[in-house]
Amino acid sequence: MTAPVVTDVLPSDGPFCESSFTVSFYVPAKNQADPPPAEGLHVQRWATTYVAVRQFSGFVADYDVGVEAATLQASLADTKWADPVAKGKIQYSVAQYNSPFEFSGRVNEIWFSFQM
Repeated sequence: MTAPVVTDVLPSDGPFCESSFTVSFYVPAKNQADPPPAEGLHVQRWATTYVAVRQFSGFVADYDVGVEAATLQASLADTKWADPVAKGKIQYSVAQYNSPFEFSGRVNEIWFSFQM
């Protein structure tokens, strides 16, 4: 397994719309020049990216993600990061670093990407 597994979440626009999710897997450095092909998948290459991060533990559940994202957003209020984050798209990412078979010491993060 590679880590982190990153899920980009684009929340829905209304009560009857569905959110959009994109799951990304990290390719280890030794395979990045020529990643192994996989049917139905494509390679993303990230440019330099800025993210505001909030770390949390446990298994990731939909409710927890919403709470953690709201807490991260509130923690940025009245900081120099509030404006750059607010100018970005209304989306966030969830990074999970542990195997699903690890039950303790789990590390997860909420990411808000932004431009400087």
